[in-house]
Amino acid sequence: MKFWPEDARPNLYIEVPLAVVCLILAVLFRENFTAAFICVAALIVLVVRMIDWKRHVILRRAVTASAVLVAVSFLVVEAFVFSGFGTHDEPAGGVDYVIILGSGLKGTELSLTLKQRLDASLPYLNQHKAVPVIVSGGRGPGEDITEAEAMKRYLVDRGISEERILLEDRSTSTKENLLFSKTIIQGRGGKSLKILIVTSDFHMFRAKYIARSLGYNEVYGLAGESPLYLKPMNLIREYLAVIKALL
Repeated sequence: MKFWPEDARPNLYIEVPLAVVCLILAVLFRENFTAAFICVAALIVLVVRMIDWKRHVILRRAVTASAVLVAVSFLVVEAFVFSGFGTHDEPAGGVDYVIILGSGLKGTELSLTLKQRLDASLPYLNQHKAVPVIVSGGRGPGEDITEAEAMKRYLVDRGISEERILLEDRSTSTKENLLFSKTIIQGRGGKSLKILIVTSDFHMFRAKYIARSLGYNEVYGLAGESPLYLKPMNLIREYLAVIKALL
């Protein structure tokens, strides 16, 4: 059974090795979403070019149906993701805790996304000086300290009292951010679990969804605006992350 079209066969000496290289690079760069996504996209293009779609009708229909399903689900999910843009909701009586979610360091330097989350939190923290703030994020690859420690230093340098800052420095995902923060709150005798989540605009929908699924009583949000040039890749990554969270 011939899988590749006859006119593509000479190209296999180039395209098959390239496809293997793309697969290897995707695995090696799995921690870097942008690099891994580019490698996977290139791999898909190479494989698509090598298949004789006229000969394999059933495969063509299956791929077409899958592409339509992905396109529709992408639009639906992104509609929910965009609903988190510009979020700043809080109850009249305030919240019990502010939770700022981490987003990567380079050594000890804050990523731009993380800096914008912290900057978004400052006006609220300065207006509500009695509310404790949990900075949440562990230590990942290429990070010399935990994200929580870096976030604490940034807030203290900008006038936030060190005594009101609580460190959640074990988490490696959004779910762990909120789960371990909940443990801290409960360890301090907190029962109402009324929180304000501070994160990026593209991340807000998923963060609030996960928080509710973990049993927080009241969940509010304060979204920091993410850099425009990072939005396309962030939205693609968030689509995959939301699907994972829902499943």
